[in-house]
This record gives sequence, structure tokens and C-alpha cells, in this order.
Amino acid sequence: MAILLRVFWVAIITGPEEAAYRDPVVATRVVRGTVTDRNGRIIAIETPYHSCALLLREIADLRETAKVIGSVLSIDPDRIIAGSAAYSTYYLVKRYLTDEEFERLGSLIGSKEMKGVVLEKRFGRTFPQHYHAAQSIGFTNTENQGLEGLELTLDEYLSPYPEIGKDITYGHDVQLTMDMELQYLLDTAVLAIDREHLPDSIVGIIMGAKTGEILAATSFPWYDPNNYQESDPELRQNRIITSMFEPGSVFKIFSLASELAAGQADFSEPFFCDGTYEFIMPNGNRTVINCVSPHGTVDRETMLAYSCNGAVTHWALQTDDKAFRDILVALGFGTKWESGMPGGISGVLKPVESWSGRTKATISFGQELGVTALQLATAATAIANGGDLMQPYIIRNVRSHDGTVVLYTEPTIARKSVITREVASTVLAGMEKATMTGGTATKVAVNGVRVAAKTGTAQMADPVTGNYRSDAFLASTLAIVPADDPAYVIYIGVANPTGATIWGSNIAAPAIGSIIADMVRQGKIRSSAVGTITVR
Repeated sequence: MAILLRVFWVAIITGPEEAAYRDPVVATRVVRGTVTDRNGRIIAIETPYHSCALLLREIADLRETAKVIGSVLSIDPDRIIAGSAAYSTYYLVKRYLTDEEFERLGSLIGSKEMKGVVLEKRFGRTFPQHYHAAQSIGFTNTENQGLEGLELTLDEYLSPYPEIGKDITYGHDVQLTMDMELQYLLDTAVLAIDREHLPDSIVGIIMGAKTGEILAATSFPWYDPNNYQESDPELRQNRIITSMFEPGSVFKIFSLASELAAGQADFSEPFFCDGTYEFIMPNGNRTVINCVSPHGTVDRETMLAYSCNGAVTHWALQTDDKAFRDILVALGFGTKWESGMPGGISGVLKPVESWSGRTKATISFGQELGVTALQLATAATAIANGGDLMQPYIIRNVRSHDGTVVLYTEPTIARKSVITREVASTVLAGMEKATMTGGTATKVAVNGVRVAAKTGTAQMADPVTGNYRSDAFLASTLAIVPADDPAYVIYIGVANPTGATIWGSNIAAPAIGSIIADMVRQGKIRSSAVGTITVR
């Protein structure tokens, strides 16, 4: 009886009052946040657009309707009929209408033939910079959800869950470390390389030497995120962080740093290069390292200036295997950097236990390891900063719609004193000497600016056989500028150029020289030269 009375009380007496429920007010629209560069230039922004759709059950004569809207939208009526056959209630005829199409269809709404035709206001994503930094930025789908790049990793900030108690939820705005002025310079130089040297692909990056900020990044060939559906997935790869390659002679700056830091090689006696260097491996076999040409007497700095394989190998062989590798690891090789860009890889720097008798020698001039462009640029910050390795990053800050700072990133030392200030200074001096008469990087030099650089030309491996190809090369150059007060690290790598030359000194070096000259014109670098700034 007690249970029955309780049921009667709950169901009849208090039931209607207790059961009363009102749905909470939840935002019906989420406005995706805007992405800008460090100077406020818009990189990605939500924009409205209009679409044309058919409510199929309301249409009396589909063919007649298809004729009317087809004439306005320049679509074959038969195509509209065929497309709608797969649907029973709703069919999207065209997603993006031009202003003229919207106005013409709007003026026809209400006529007999337009019954069941609706014009819908939607919200999409526009990328005003088009292909500039496209692989880094990524894109969204038709529902404004991030699919690739920063649009994907920042999705929770840019497009949060709808809020309760509000009609509209506003996503956070994101400011990147990128500088679109530098991005334009980098992309212009890359396009010039492509036109003259016809390579398979090009990667380029400009990084703040003292901050680790990613100021510009490019992966050529490009695509336009506004029309990502028309692009090949391979083109959308952000090869700055996803593409691994053998760096070639550019790597000698880090090998020398490792040899100097380990303190085991004898640099007191200059090395004499006759064009070849022969040594005996632990198994007793002899092996020969070749230089492009005889370099004569070579010291620490002229090794970099002349790019002498023999000298860097000689000093590597005098250095303990573990000590040599440990410093390279400390410089970030074999590290997957969390830069804010998704999809990064760690590259390959094999453990000492798996080295052959030749491995250390070949690593010293940039073979038998795999690196990314981001790793090279990041490692160079230790050379530029007197030994401190900077953490690479691309997200400067995140702010809510009312301006509240949600996330703020400051320059951070990832690893302090990886090498000594003396070692960094020695390597930087050798790189600067490479831009002077007799060096391999003379085409990087710019009047009135002290530039430090290292060029490289590496054979590329065949992905099928694993052997080096005789007809495919990576032409590259890495520069630190100004050499007397480093502010920028610039790297360009050109895969398999097929023009008149294969050398990094003739392909990537002049491109970086033109970028530096334009940076002077923009006021980003000061020059002591009077009059016109030219690449020397």
C-alpha cells in the first residue's frame, strides 16, 4: 500500500510539475576564429556565401525547374536531374553562388518553376593568401571543421563547442609567428628557382635566429586551400616537417660543431687536402673519401669555406663515436620537434651500435642520416645564439573574442649550452668565410651585410633500390644573417634540379642572396652599403 501511495503521489500529484522541462538555449551558430600573421594580415577567416538547393518533394516539374536554374547557373539541366536522382528530399545544386547568380535566382523565386528551389546562406572558410604557406595553414571542410595543418591542430580554439545561454558562440582568434612579407619573399625566390632549374620539389624556411619563431615556410609545388578538393594529397604535405632527406655538405657546420665540442680531434695541425682522403676501417678495409677538387691546406674555418670532405672526415675519425653522435642529438637531430604544426617526424640518426666502419665519416659530410628542414633551421639557432638551442614554434598567441589572452608563447631555450660560445663563434666565422672570395657561398653575399652561409650538393637515394642515384641531387644552402648579430636563419633545399646546374652554390645560394637583399629593402636587415643593395 505504501508503494502504491508513493507511485500515486509521484505520477499524479507531483508528476506534471516535476516533468516540466525546458531545453536550454544553446548557440545555434559557431563563428570560426580568424588566423592572422604577426602583423595582423588575415590568413584564414570565416565568410558567408549562398547556395542553391532543391526541396525535391515540393517540385512539380523537375525538368522545367532544372531548365530555369540551369540557365542561370550554367549547368546542364540533365546533370541536375541526374544528380538529384540519388536523393529523395534534398539536393544541393551548387554550393557557391556568384553575386550575379544569387541576384538572378532571387528575382525568380516565387514563380511556378521555382517552387521547391531554395537559396541558403551558409558560412565557409576563405584563405586570402591562397598558396602562400598553404601546407602550414591547412584547410577546413564544408562544415568548417579543420582537416589539415594548423586548421586541424587549432580546431578546439578556432571552433569551440556551442555555448549555453548565447545565440552565437565566437571562436578564438589565432596570431601566428609568421610574417607574410617574408613569406612572399621566400615564395618569390622559390618560384624563380622552379622556373630556371625545374626541380621535383623545393622546401624553404625562415626562422628567428634568437627566438625559434617560424617566420616563413614553403613547400613547393603549392596548392590553394580555397580549392583543396582539386589538389593532389601529395601537394598538401608540409614537407618542412614531414620530408626526410640526407642534407649533404650543409651538415658540415653541425659536424664541425660536434668535433669541436667533443674536444678530441687535433686541430692544431692544418689538414692538407689533395682531393682524396683514405682511411682504414675497423675491419681492416681501406675506404676513400673524395672531394670535388683539391683544397690544399685546410683549417677549421676554411673547411667550411671550401666544403672539404676530407678534413671534416679526418676530424670525425679522431672523435669518439658516442661523443660525436651525442652532440648531434643535443642539436636536435633525431628529435621530433613540437612546433605547433602537425605531422612532424624525428628523422634518422642511427645509434652507434648500428654504425658501419664508414658511417661516422659519411655522417660528417651529410650522408647516412635523415633530417628535416625544420631540424636544420632549429639546429642553426645554437650556432647563432652562442650555443643555446631555441624551441621552434609557430603559434604566437590565442585570444578570445573579447580580447582575453588564452594562450601566449614566448621564445624558449630548448637546450641550453649545447655547444660553447667559442665553438659557435668558430663555426659562424667559417660560414662567413664561405661567402667571401674563394668560398662556395659567394652568391649569398649582399653588399653591406655580413652573411654566414654553407652550401650543399648531395646525391639523392633511390627509394626502391636504396642506392645513390647518379642523376638526382639535393641542392641546398643554409644562411645565418647578419653574421655579427644573428636575427634570421634561412634554409632552401631544392630536390633534383634538372636545369643547367646541380650545385647548391648556383641554385639555392643566389636565391637566399636575393631574399636577404629584399629584406634590406624592407628594413628588416640593416646594411652599411651606400646606394643600391645588390647581391655580390
